Amino acid sequence: MLARVRSPARTRATARPALRRRRTGSNRHHAPRSFRIEAMNFLRTPFPRTGWSTRVPCRARRDMIPRPSIDPRPSTGAAGEGELVARLGCPERRRPSAFVFIVLATSLSVWTRSGADQLEEARALVRALASVGGVAGREGPVRAAIRRAAPSWASFQEDNLGNLTVSVGSGKPGLLLLAHMDEPGYVVTGVTDQGYLKLQRLTRLSLSPLFDQFHMGQPLLIQGRRGTIPAVSVVYSTHLWRGNAAPLNRPVVDEDLFVDIGARSAADVEAAGVVLLDPVVIARRIVDLAGGKLAGPAMDDRAGCAALLLLLQELEPAKIHGTLTVAFSAQQLMGGRGAGRLANRVEADDVLVVDAPLPGGARTAPGKGPVVAVPGGTEGFSQEIYNRLAERAARTRLPLQNATYGTAGDQSAFVGKTRVLPIGVPILYTGTPAEVVDAHDIVALATLLKSIAEEDR
Repeated sequence: MLARVRSPARTRATARPALRRRRTGSNRHHAPRSFRIEAMNFLRTPFPRTGWSTRVPCRARRDMIPRPSIDPRPSTGAAGEGELVARLGCPERRRPSAFVFIVLATSLSVWTRSGADQLEEARALVRALASVGGVAGREGPVRAAIRRAAPSWASFQEDNLGNLTVSVGSGKPGLLLLAHMDEPGYVVTGVTDQGYLKLQRLTRLSLSPLFDQFHMGQPLLIQGRRGTIPAVSVVYSTHLWRGNAAPLNRPVVDEDLFVDIGARSAADVEAAGVVLLDPVVIARRIVDLAGGKLAGPAMDDRAGCAALLLLLQELEPAKIHGTLTVAFSAQQLMGGRGAGRLANRVEADDVLVVDAPLPGGARTAPGKGPVVAVPGGTEGFSQEIYNRLAERAARTRLPLQNATYGTAGDQSAFVGKTRVLPIGVPILYTGTPAEVVDAHDIVALATLLKSIAEEDR
């Protein structure tokens, strides 16, 4: 019969204070319980087969109790050959030490923090770019935000249309990455005797039929020459109107908008610093949504600009083969005027236009990867560039979504002249003041563009 072996027990006087300390939280900075047990196992097990083992954790008032067991294998020790040896619950296999768990946890935390830093950087870039207005031809605030966010080594060139370009490397082949800075908005076209401002939409591209209605009753910003002036678009009162005589018994257009800056006469408007052709945009409010998503105005194409800035921050210039040109174009909504200038000035064999797809086309969703145009067709988008993108995405395990792109954007300046393919970030509720993007897609797009830029073509 096996004798019961007692472990070195503590007295009740010494055990209770330890329990009391654990209840009060004074021991909260000690190592986790599983690590402490493993450390005691390591120190109390000097021999692999006949040593002591304390693998049973203590409970409320009891210390660790060794559990006797029978080892059916013959012993080679003093008990004699073929004799069963009483062992105290010390299995042959031992768990990894606490040191292994600590190293593994530290490695995982570093890796996770790096991915989290990229996501937060992407979100910060989108916030910074979408927080400023920039209608076509008035992209100055967006250019300033891009210069502030770019790495210090990036030396930008600006032409007379407002395009920003930075080049890395030299020689052939040439790769151009392009994203537009402007957004749909208005300019001041008149002032009433009561001090209200009249607006005209500034775009040549088709927008949502409800674009003007989205601005009615909303706070606006007038980017005057002496600073930004807050305003609000008034709402018509329809309570005393009957039938067809009621105003706005049809969809709202830009001519229906009246803007109030608090003035009561044309002289008050002039004193406030508002002049004709001052740009007007909706007031900026960026909302953080769950899962790394953001909502706000002008996500098209500030998300694309953020992806190019993230690319510049992560780029390794020594790995560039040929010439890489990263461009931020102006006046895309005016028929791609800035891209037309770049097409004549930049020599590029391949062009990737970073832009959002057309609304109402193929179903795409934020959070499922970047979107890329389907090659071929009447648009003439490059099959060769598409194949390279698909290969790189498969190699880096990045998902891609096929999307519908037209030729009305910046890509129209390059179709028929060089290989061109649109790519971008999927956007939900395009053309509204609450466009939704996902930071994961921005990071994935920057990673994919970096892989294309550094490949040996």
